[in-house]
Amino acid sequence: MKILITGGSGLLGQYLNIILSVSHNILTIYNSNEGNCRSYRSEKTDLNDLKKLKEIFLTFKPDVVIHTAAISRPESCNELPLDTVMNINVTSSVQLARLCRRNKAKLIFTSTDLVYDGDAGQMLSEDSVVNPVSLYAQTKIQSETEIMNIFDNYIILRTSLLYGIGLNHSVNNFHIMYHNFMNNKPVKLFYDQFRTPLALRDAAELIQELILTDAKDITLNFGGKERVSRAELGEILCELGNFDKALIEKISMSDVNAVNKVADVSMNTEKLQSLGLNQKSIEESIHIILNNGHLSV
Repeated sequence: MKILITGGSGLLGQYLNIILSVSHNILTIYNSNEGNCRSYRSEKTDLNDLKKLKEIFLTFKPDVVIHTAAISRPESCNELPLDTVMNINVTSSVQLARLCRRNKAKLIFTSTDLVYDGDAGQMLSEDSVVNPVSLYAQTKIQSETEIMNIFDNYIILRTSLLYGIGLNHSVNNFHIMYHNFMNNKPVKLFYDQFRTPLALRDAAELIQELILTDAKDITLNFGGKERVSRAELGEILCELGNFDKALIEKISMSDVNAVNKVADVSMNTEKLQSLGLNQKSIEESIHIILNNGHLSV
């Protein structure tokens, strides 16, 4: 199968490159940092260059497009000009959906659990009310709506907190936490913010399984099965990695001066499991991470 990956040098994109290249013909595209794209068929591409995108579809003829590229940090979205954020996060998604419709390709779009406002309670279903409180989440829900209005050959993944070891230049909060524990440095972690985190490697493997299903015209909560706070995730890492739990300083979201706070966007993932897909437990995934599984995916 021919698979086009956008955001190929990103946190999830680099894991997708590794996992999907084993059994599929991939073309992975990036814009600035190359990451591991250099090891695969890849192109440096501005997603707002419609002419270039049309050429890629014409020459590569993808069966599936996995669209992960975005300005994905809410803080960055707030700092950048609005038109820059909208062009990258929304306009590119619209263009890709139209190209997929024209070329009969399936679109897998990575949205976010942050489309929920975090105040409605735990284990949200796909039918729960969406109320994005950040510009980043607003762009994702707008993209979801645009995609659904364009065609029906799509899978929207409301992606939870992704954790694991970032490859090359990419990094996330879990990676920083792990590095600090390794160096016996303290870490401040929220005890009152809850997610259903999903390991990067698991996310890539689940997407590979999704590609092989007949699923389309569907929105899925894309996370793990366990509801945990960031502090609890840190405690699990300490237990399995034999790190000192005293390095964890538990803090409240109210202790920091941050905008767009969300308390609980933990998600029910039974709909994902109904497709025959099952997530690993947090303990299983962290065992793999600690045993350098991120290097041998």
